[in-house]
Amino acid sequence: MAEAQTDRGERREDLTTKLTPAPKGSDNGCLHVIEGILLALVAALAGQYFAEERDLPWLTTVGIVVAVLIVVATIAIVRSEARDARRAQDGVARATALTAEARFCYTCQGVFYPSGHPSPGTVTPEQFRQHVQTAVGHASSDRP
Repeated sequence: MAEAQTDRGERREDLTTKLTPAPKGSDNGCLHVIEGILLALVAALAGQYFAEERDLPWLTTVGIVVAVLIVVATIAIVRSEARDARRAQDGVARATALTAEARFCYTCQGVFYPSGHPSPGTVTPEQFRQHVQTAVGHASSDRP
């Protein structure tokens, strides 16, 4: 693909930015912990309040059980997000290696590798993005 073009400044577009080889993660585990603790506290206090207000002592137990369930769910969410963040971080190096040699052809609106490896022909940006995301473990079937 000798006709591959560059922009007016004779620079190649950064495909790692343009084609997003890995999905963006969120670093808000601390926020989830605070939210979970606050919700658990509200559930426990609400159970205690209504137990005294309506003279139904079993509502205190219900409030505590709900609070414990909220804390357990919060821990599960934070662990899941941490695992996803580690997985995404591990894929960054592989994505960078796959995208480093790739070039974008403005004429055919396709992505190609001058060496022909790992893809001998020109592919659409969507196919290229899918290939990179699959190779680094972020296939679209892995996403919610």
